[in-house]
Amino acid sequence: MGEAPTAFERLANLLFDYPGADIVLRSHDSHHFRVPKIYIINSSPVLGELIRRALDSPRTVGKAEVSLPVVQLPESGEILHCLLTFVFPVTPLLPSTLDDIIKLLSVAQEYKMGTVLIHIRGSIARKNLLPTGLEPALHIYTLAQKYGLRPEALQAARAISNYSMSIDDFNDKFDIMPGATLHELWKYHKRVRAILASGLTEFRGSGAHGTMTGLHCEEYSSSHIPNWVDQYIESVGNAPNLFDLVELNAAMARHISPFGNDFRDICKCASIPSQTIRDFWAALGFVVHDSFEKASVFDVLSRYGFY
Repeated sequence: MGEAPTAFERLANLLFDYPGADIVLRSHDSHHFRVPKIYIINSSPVLGELIRRALDSPRTVGKAEVSLPVVQLPESGEILHCLLTFVFPVTPLLPSTLDDIIKLLSVAQEYKMGTVLIHIRGSIARKNLLPTGLEPALHIYTLAQKYGLRPEALQAARAISNYSMSIDDFNDKFDIMPGATLHELWKYHKRVRAILASGLTEFRGSGAHGTMTGLHCEEYSSSHIPNWVDQYIESVGNAPNLFDLVELNAAMARHISPFGNDFRDICKCASIPSQTIRDFWAALGFVVHDSFEKASVFDVLSRYGFY
């Protein structure tokens, strides 16, 4: 198997010369894309206005590649090419680096390409391209802040909230994002935890919204739900990354393991109906997700021009 093509090689092979082309889009690095203007006008009012100006401007007919009206754009050839794959009925193509993926989103947003933005974000989500580790999430957040991409900033902020965010944890992260931005994220992190703790306290007190009451367990909490369930809910408030079915199953396993083969006679938790687990998980998920919504980073992100 040969080496993967470079960005330049991909561009050389995939430049647009679309049937019925009546304008040329030219990138800042002098790549030419011959396309029908109707597709561009319908996808972007901003580009539509640039095309109108190009058509109204006097031009000189010269070489074949520039014999059509030319619209000069500030994007690189690779970004522009990828953008066009989400405009025309061709196979969509994302850039090869995370930085350029975020840049592509920013370009689509700048040109007010709402439908294109939806398709790009859908492609990113299907390929699970946005990492959730601490340092990558900090990097994504910084890029999203730079380009004014609110959904990506919120997604990154939520991923970052899975970490403790103590001062010691972030002493070596100032090369990834400015200290002021990190401080704002820390405040958002505190707000999420406070709202989540309050919501989970109510959730536990309500018997997990009634989803875990009436079970036969060896040990109950004051809310009349199995104590291990109550402790698991509490743990999610302390570490939101524990909101995971694997962690729930691990908590159940730790609870029933001391009973050995006699657990059926002592505790029925191992045979909780699957529908009960689904109902509980949906109710807990609502509390967790609602906490992030209520915590909202509107005030934080508005300082950086997102609103």
